[in-house]
Amino acid sequence: MNGEGLDSLLERVAGQIQGKAYLKGITGGWERCVGIVAEDAQSRHCLRFSPGGITRAGWQEPVHLVVSGQERDLQRLFAGDELLYISARQSVTIRGPLRDQLKLDALLRLTCS
Repeated sequence: MNGEGLDSLLERVAGQIQGKAYLKGITGGWERCVGIVAEDAQSRHCLRFSPGGITRAGWQEPVHLVVSGQERDLQRLFAGDELLYISARQSVTIRGPLRDQLKLDALLRLTCS
């Protein structure tokens, strides 16, 4: 990992998901706010999925899905590397409807290199 901060990783992931036409089938009609909580850094972020695209923002209610863990694990989860993703996935907690969890998992896996 290159030491990128969680903010910039989330911006990059949002851009990657939005830029891949084949992911439109997964994101189309999926209007959700995914909350990301770095427990050790006391920071909270959101990825908002809407018809207009995907944006990263500060914490916004309501949150439909919550991804929480240590900041380092969250950075590995969103780093875009499949091996780091698999490792980090075991260390973070994702709470919310199963269907939304599966969509997020698919989106993150499909943006891995």
